[in-house]
Amino acid sequence: MATIQIPDKLASQIEQGAQRAGETSAAFLSEAVLSRLEDLEDIAIATERLKNPGRRIPLEEVVRDLGLDD
Repeated sequence: MATIQIPDKLASQIEQGAQRAGETSAAFLSEAVLSRLEDLEDIAIATERLKNPGRRIPLEEVVRDLGLDD
């Protein structure tokens, strides 16, 4: 388990947010950290894909191939 120090004002905001969400502060913070890590992973994947985009398929082709053009 990690321990961090946060300013009192932020601690109060976390507690209020956790209460509104019906969670403990620990659960609220864990979810927030996990969400941030997932965002960073998504950014890394997107950045890599922009470097090597591969084949791009026009929306019209996707719609037609899925039979959604009816």
